[in-house]
Amino acid sequence: MAKDQKEQGRFTALWIVLALIVAIGTWIFITPEHLLKSLAGERAFVTQLSGQQADQWIFGKMISVSVSQIQGMSDAIKDAKDTPGAFKEWIQNRIVVTWLWGSLVVYRVNLLMLFWFILMPLTIAVAIDGYSTRMIRTFQFSSQSPIRHRIGVLISTIVIFGVAIWLVLPMPLPSVVAPLAIVSIGWATWMWVSNLQKRI
Repeated sequence: MAKDQKEQGRFTALWIVLALIVAIGTWIFITPEHLLKSLAGERAFVTQLSGQQADQWIFGKMISVSVSQIQGMSDAIKDAKDTPGAFKEWIQNRIVVTWLWGSLVVYRVNLLMLFWFILMPLTIAVAIDGYSTRMIRTFQFSSQSPIRHRIGVLISTIVIFGVAIWLVLPMPLPSVVAPLAIVSIGWATWMWVSNLQKRI
């Protein structure tokens, strides 16, 4: 058992290291133009799915967070002017890339929050129903399904990791990911809560 946990820890650490290498490599080579197109594409997806008002609300939240960083970014770009040689333009581009990438992440976080507030009643109702189902089953001569419980936990874990990856991917992705993730979490929560063992 301890050996399996140790191997699992090594496997997780390997994936974390690989993810960091990919992220750093992407940051080194990605261009500001690509991130601008990604942000524009993301806004287009949101407008198609939820309307222009939703996009304006999310974009306004993003700007309110990013505007405080603009001054620092401007100062960093000015400081980079003293850098000799060909590295000056690259460093200035990396500063802009960092700001744009962060803005894209903030935009998606606010998109996720918007759909969370919209779908929160449904998610809570599903979770309560799962708990009620489990309580009813405690007084019945029926067995809980550890397989379904395991599937629910597995789906929740996959969705959480998937959302984390979606938040930082520097490319436009359909905004339907956000509501689907929230609905999936709700369904998975019902699955593992309703199949908790009776002795708990």
